Amino acid sequence: MDILSALVTRLQDRFKAQIGTVLPSLIDRLGDAKDSVREQDQALLLKIMDQAANPQYVWDRMLGGFKHKNFRTREGMCVCLVATLNASGAHTLTLNKIVPHICNLLGDPNSQMRVQAQTHTSRIPSTLLQETSQPLI
Repeated sequence: MDILSALVTRLQDRFKAQIGTVLPSLIDRLGDAKDSVREQDQALLLKIMDQAANPQYVWDRMLGGFKHKNFRTREGMCVCLVATLNASGAHTLTLNKIVPHICNLLGDPNSQMRVQAQTHTSRIPSTLLQETSQPLI
C-alpha cells in the first residue's frame, strides 16, 4: 500500500487509468482482519479520490464491494463512505446511486452487518444536514 500511495502522489491524475486495476484489491483490504491494514487502505482510497480521480468516479467502480462475501469488507465500504462524505462532502457524490446498496445491507444475513448498516445509514443524513446548513455567502 505504501508503494501504491507513492504512485498516487507521483502520478496524480495520470493514476486514474490504473484505478480499475487496483480497486478490487483495495476493496478486499477493507475487510482485512488487522485494523491498521483497513485504516491504511481507507486512507489510500481517500487519497486516490483526492489526487487521482473525483470521488464519484471511484465510488462508481466500488459499488460491487457492498455485495462482497466478507461482511467486514461490506462494513468497510460503509465506513469508507462516511469518511468520503466527511472529507469531500456530499456534493461530490451522487448518493441516489449509493444509498440503495446501503439499504440492502439493512437486510444482510449477518446481524453485525445489519447493525453497522443502521449506524452508518444514520450518519449520512447528519453529513448532508451539516453541509446544507452552512450559510451561503
